[in-house]
Amino acid sequence: MATEILIIDDEAALREVVSFYLKRAGYVVHTAPDGDAGLETCRRVQPDIVLCDLRMPGMDGLEVLASLAAEFPEMPVILVSGMGGLADAIQALKLGAWDYVTKPIEDFAVLDHAIGKALERAGLRAENRAYREHLEKANAELERSLRRLREDETAGRNIQFRLLPEARAVFRDGKSDSAFECSHHLLTSAILSGDFVDYFDIDGERFGFYMADVSGHGVSSAFITVLLKSYMARYVQRNRQQGDPTILDPAAVLTGLNRDILFDGHGKFLTMFYGVLNPAQGRLEFANGGQFPFPILFDGQETRLLGGKSPPVGLFDDATYRTQTLDIPSAFSLTLFSDGILETLPQAGLADKQNALHCLARGDGHDAAAFARSLNLDDKTPPPDDISILNVRRLAA
Repeated sequence: MATEILIIDDEAALREVVSFYLKRAGYVVHTAPDGDAGLETCRRVQPDIVLCDLRMPGMDGLEVLASLAAEFPEMPVILVSGMGGLADAIQALKLGAWDYVTKPIEDFAVLDHAIGKALERAGLRAENRAYREHLEKANAELERSLRRLREDETAGRNIQFRLLPEARAVFRDGKSDSAFECSHHLLTSAILSGDFVDYFDIDGERFGFYMADVSGHGVSSAFITVLLKSYMARYVQRNRQQGDPTILDPAAVLTGLNRDILFDGHGKFLTMFYGVLNPAQGRLEFANGGQFPFPILFDGQETRLLGGKSPPVGLFDDATYRTQTLDIPSAFSLTLFSDGILETLPQAGLADKQNALHCLARGDGHDAAAFARSLNLDDKTPPPDDISILNVRRLAA
């Protein structure tokens, strides 16, 4: 599409000469004999560029320039005048003129240069404006998407947290006075959590508990925690309905989960410690699936670690797990921390951090909430990684 130029000048001869030159150069040319007619033509045809005489009877060039700047701020205006000097040029540029050309125009190359430069600048401004509008539109769409995502994540968080057990639950042995309390504290680094804890009755005689930490963060990791809850509930149901002993064998549970998670192909794995406690027999059977830091047992006198090194769940086809057995001491407190706790401890080295956790685990009568308070974990300040605490302890008779 040809570029349209409007010439506003009270000198008919100059209008004709400049118009003839510009038409031969390929432009579509409109002319106006004064400022009022020029503004009317601008409103009607909206040219790509305006050449306006500075000194005209009635409305002069500076007034035309001011009106055009108000109505068409993106329209290039070049003032042309044979009168005045530097002061007029400065005033014109202050009012929004894109360039200033003196007449008589003896060398049309000067006019060509001014028009070309103005059109190039106008093109750049149009591109910048289009890019800015595109960016604003993209940002608005991004904000809408983020808002929907936040809403979806909030809904997901509500679902995920409803799947968690009560903050504190007591499991009793109907044949004796033994009672064990399970408690947990979960602090997330984002809206959704890749950590999960649970404890549940299995068959009226034994209860199970576990801590899991899924690789990564966000929706995909939280989804695996929901699947994990479903898998574990399925094992419990099979035990109750069919007598399937899998849920009673921690190593068998981890092996089954390893197979299921690999088969589903989500690209995620998890670390997990699972235990089955029989209050009447005073026995704990457990297996570790890559859980670190290792669970800390406190018998009222000293602490020691349970579990040992083992592969995570859902990462290796040939992963194997081992069920271990512990006779529960009269004073018993088992505390599990997810690895996010290590990033919040002030100690410099891993050994010092682990020593700090041992000291913490010696807290007499502490549940998970008390451990969280001792660590100054603030629910209002998201940690760098999800932090979960699970404590299982024998209650005094």
